[in-house]
Order: sequence, then C-alpha cells, then structure tokens
Amino acid sequence: MTGNGEKGFTLVEMLVVLFIIGLILAIAIPNLKAAGEKAKDRADRANRQMISAQADNYYLEYGEYPGSVAELVKRGYLRSVPACPGGGHYVIDRNPQISSEKRVKCQK
Repeated sequence: MTGNGEKGFTLVEMLVVLFIIGLILAIAIPNLKAAGEKAKDRADRANRQMISAQADNYYLEYGEYPGSVAELVKRGYLRSVPACPGGGHYVIDRNPQISSEKRVKCQK
C-alpha cells in the first residue's frame, strides 16, 4: 500500500509476486514433463506386453506368429490395434527364438 491513502500494490510487491510465481513454474514444469514421459513409457510397455501375450496365443493355435497386429485383430485376439504412445505402429517379430519381451516393438 502506498503512504498517501491510495489503494494498490507497489512495484516491488508486484515483482516479488511475479518472482515467486516464476520460481514455482520453474520447479513444476520439468516435473510435469517427466510425469508425461513416464506415463507414455508405461502405456507402451503395457501395449507391448498385451500384444506379445496375444501373439503367443496365436502361435499356440496356428504354429507361427502373426504377420501384423492387424492379424491379431482380424482373428479376434485383440479388439483393436493399439496405437504407440509416441506415434508410429507396433510390429511383431515372427522369429520364435526371440523372447516375448522383445518380440513387439513400436516402429515410427
């Protein structure tokens, strides 16, 4: 407040408030970005595990791995083709020697 009876904030008070808001944003924004990346990684891992498990089921029934994720949808193993969180599409490696963890990849 000013000393002459006028109501309002001084320049110093406004600068202190802006500094505090800037400090809070500088701390919060990197944490929010990291949380978003972590969520994408978890969604990608869950999608790959689901596709891999269904590809294994397909292998047990047909004796070979499906050529694509769309084939799993066509045969009723998946309801729809999951989208890669980072963009692109999932690819299934048909080599039976590859571990189920590495069988499905997101290709951009």
